[in-house]
Amino acid sequence: MTVAMANEAKERDYTDDEIEQILGMGGPEAKLMLKQMRDTIRENPMLVAALIFAMGILVGASLSRGRRKS
Repeated sequence: MTVAMANEAKERDYTDDEIEQILGMGGPEAKLMLKQMRDTIRENPMLVAALIFAMGILVGASLSRGRRKS
């Protein structure tokens, strides 16, 4: 979905502010979300490390599966 939106944005030449408004990530919302992420990382660094590790495994598995099909 994000790729399709990015392609559509390129075709219509939206500004960065318009894209943020479409995605609902204006200034205050983005700042609040970043603050919450920082707080979570400070409170649970092992949880965040485990999530990043798991995400890496999923990405690696999907990339290796894609190479086998090609």
